[in-house]
Parts: sequence; structure tokens; C-alpha cells
Amino acid sequence: MQLDLTSGARRARISITPLIDVVFILLLFFMLSSSFMQWRQLDLPMPTAGSASDAPVVRIRLLNNAGAIEIGESRSRMGDTQWLKERVLDSSDAVFAVDVAEGVQMQAMIHLVDALKSAGATRVSLVGVLQ
Repeated sequence: MQLDLTSGARRARISITPLIDVVFILLLFFMLSSSFMQWRQLDLPMPTAGSASDAPVVRIRLLNNAGAIEIGESRSRMGDTQWLKERVLDSSDAVFAVDVAEGVQMQAMIHLVDALKSAGATRVSLVGVLQ
């Protein structure tokens, strides 16, 4: 029996194509399963017994999901930050009571409370939300 010693041992080539496929599948999985939303804390103090104050109350009504708001007799949009800042500065010591019209989504209400806080309102209360 004669052995062929002239041909050297060939190394098996490892294809990286399946490895690249697995990496892209993992990348796709993690991109679809992760959330890119920013979570922030929204501070809404709950009233307690004996916590009534003599501060004036400014009622803000959220009319629809598009952000139409009404303060007293004047109407505007939530995106009009200058108008909202002026109303907050006019009543800086007041409690801003947010009233929501029927059918308005919770996210729109949260956007309004966030806009009020950004405009400088220090005391915000929710009124009539569960109607």
C-alpha cells in the first residue's frame, strides 16, 4: 500500500456567510424588540385633606386630540407655546386645572400637562378626566 505524501493537508475553509446572516438576524431582532421612547416622570401631586389653598384656579379645557385648548374665552393650540407662556405668566400663582373633553386620548392630556410645565406652571391639577 503506497501513501501519497506529496499532497499537503488542506485546511477546510470556513465560510463566513452564515455568520453574517446570523449577525443580521440578531441585529434585526434587537432593533424590533427594543423601545426608543424616552420615559420621563410627570409630577402630579394628589390633594390631601386640609390641603385646600386660596390660590385662584385657571381652568384649561383640552378640546380634541389635535391639541386645541381653551382658557377662559380664548382658544388656541397646544403648539402655540408663546400664547401658553403668556397665559401662565398672567396667572403665575394660580392652580391650572386641566379639564378634558369627552373622547380625548390620555396621551393628548399628558402632552398638555407637559406643555404647561414647560411654560412655567408650577401647580397643575387634573379635573373631569374620568367623565
